[in-house]
Amino acid sequence: MKSSTDFLPSLPQSFLLIGAPGTGKTTIALQLPKPFILDCDGNLNGPVKFLTSGSRLSQPWFYDTPFTLKDGKPTPRVKLLERCTELLSEAANSPDVETIVIDSLTSFVQFVFIQTLVNQKRPPADGFNVAVSDSAFEQRDWGVFFGLMQRTIFWLKGCGKRIVICAHIKTDKDEMKGTLLNFINVPGQIRDFLSGWFEEAWQVTVETSGVPGTSSFKETRKILTVPDSRSANLGLKTSSGLGACFSPDDVSKLVASKK
Repeated sequence: MKSSTDFLPSLPQSFLLIGAPGTGKTTIALQLPKPFILDCDGNLNGPVKFLTSGSRLSQPWFYDTPFTLKDGKPTPRVKLLERCTELLSEAANSPDVETIVIDSLTSFVQFVFIQTLVNQKRPPADGFNVAVSDSAFEQRDWGVFFGLMQRTIFWLKGCGKRIVICAHIKTDKDEMKGTLLNFINVPGQIRDFLSGWFEEAWQVTVETSGVPGTSSFKETRKILTVPDSRSANLGLKTSSGLGACFSPDDVSKLVASKK
């Protein structure tokens, strides 16, 4: 048993970054210590170019994609989650990696869907065939899906590395009130639990003004840790002390202050 006197505040060990594509989730993740990016979306070019152009990517970082096997051949659909597990295990066991990033949850969920059908003895067809559809999800499949997602996240949290998951945002209309509400773009009940499994749950936003392609055009990027009425279902929270709204540039300051 450890005493309270042994507890020292440190850089949070788990981050859930929520936002629309292009808001800067991957850029934030790359600024955390020695990251490994499980690149499920193939969208690393933009964030890397942005950080490199500003000389803000001086630390070592690592990446790989689940779509390719070790021998360079394409990963069969039914093996995508297995390939993710191999790459995540490699990162978890590497002394060079401090932060493990899944980018993004939207794509990773598709791999878990496929694995759920495999586990339920209804594997989808491999390859691309527009004439063949995957089996529809049945009620009994959702428990298997939830279990796979939960076990994966808690396995990662127990590996001793910092964990980051980049999640997309989904906007639905509340038909009763006629208002628009934001949700984490993940199906089933897991979206009601997800933010509770992380120390930090941030909404990443970008606001634009002016005319694109002219000197008047301006982008303002923000991180929100306290929700407005539209984002109450995201489960935003923070223990970092950076406040309810701050700039992504402050993430590097947070990292530096906790070293």
